[in-house]
Amino acid sequence: MTLSEGSKDKIDKLITDWMVEDKIPGVSVSVVDKNGIVYSQGYGSRQLKDNLAATEDTLYGIGSCTKSFAALAVMQLVERGLLDTDDPVSKYLPVDFGGQRVTVHHLLTHSSGIPSLAVSELLIDRLIGMDERGTPMGGLRDFYRHVNGAADEIAAEPGHRFFYFNSGYTLLGELVRELSGVPFEDYVVKNILEPLKMSRSTFRKEDFENDSDVMTPYFMHEDGPKPTTIPLRELGYAPGGLMSSVNELANYLVMNMNGGTFEGNKLLDRKSLSSMHEPYIDRPGGAYGYGWSVDEFMGEKFVGHGGSIAVSTAYMGFTGDMGMALLVNTAPSTSPQQIARACFSVAKGRDHKADVPYFLRRERLRRLVGEYHSYRGLKKTKVEPLGGILKLTFLERLEQETYALVPEQKLLEGYRFHAPMADGTMEPVVFDVNDDGIDLYIGRWRLHKK
Repeated sequence: MTLSEGSKDKIDKLITDWMVEDKIPGVSVSVVDKNGIVYSQGYGSRQLKDNLAATEDTLYGIGSCTKSFAALAVMQLVERGLLDTDDPVSKYLPVDFGGQRVTVHHLLTHSSGIPSLAVSELLIDRLIGMDERGTPMGGLRDFYRHVNGAADEIAAEPGHRFFYFNSGYTLLGELVRELSGVPFEDYVVKNILEPLKMSRSTFRKEDFENDSDVMTPYFMHEDGPKPTTIPLRELGYAPGGLMSSVNELANYLVMNMNGGTFEGNKLLDRKSLSSMHEPYIDRPGGAYGYGWSVDEFMGEKFVGHGGSIAVSTAYMGFTGDMGMALLVNTAPSTSPQQIARACFSVAKGRDHKADVPYFLRRERLRRLVGEYHSYRGLKKTKVEPLGGILKLTFLERLEQETYALVPEQKLLEGYRFHAPMADGTMEPVVFDVNDDGIDLYIGRWRLHKK
């Protein structure tokens, strides 16, 4: 596969525009086919103070993109006959899950029925100095006490409901350690990273601190990005602790696209790898496999995953003939997943606004934002963005009334919304978008956008 100069220019513009809008310091991207890299690039700065450029070899924290590496390690042990995905986790680790039979499969697919126990959140906040939640989490023993003390939090029978459960992947990392006899991070280096020639990818702080091309992570404050530390922690290695570059992740994507083999090194049997890419449990926006999200994109099966450690974010994914990795040294308001999919669309010569609903939806919502006045300005309202919906505020002198405006259609066809009222009724809200401007109708009012 080759990428046209026009497609490269469009990818560059997509990423540059995103960086300007979200005040992103640095981004790196790689596009691959089954044979390797077809395009890779760095944008902006990996470090602002000395204006050090982001490159295609810059190391970033890839967050939960690490989960597929953990799942791959587990499946290698399955191939060696050391465990079965249907085995209860309590067979190997000191957990009881309130008596529920939670299996390895359930942890791989986030279908244990256990909601998030916020271990990743409390450790990330602690390590970047944002918040101290006062929960003991100094090591593995605290972790097990935390998990085993949460039996009453179990909200569903295993296998029946998706709850994204980072602690489940911490347990899978411990499972790898228990059955392989070496720490999880050492196992991954020897059995995954080395065969993939990912020589600079690492979990350990001492490795990336001595690297000459590593990102500075930035926390997004109201007045712009502020440098902080990389919040890697041993309890978070398996769910989200890998540092890597887009060029090295390219090798990982190539292996996944080639049935488990990279440059003659077989990491996993084709059938076993394929089982990781299967949809096992439904969730909003698609399904989940073993460390991968699975859905349809542009009419093809799309396997991917995002990641965040609050000050570094990532996305990687692939179809049958193309893969992409996108890494960022902050947490922008527009997620890397949306940009990566847009770049995917562009690389295939398509219209990204048609393929990725986010862009058309965002464009239409933004069109409606602003101040609206009734006849002679006697009644005034302000419409503002509120996540994926809008917020309408009546600007009264003595009191302000605010309503959430929920779109009736996903892509805002017709610009029809409803506003939930205090008595439970739904007030219709309609924006009449025409060549002369935009009129807003709510209740007794017709208001004109200024």
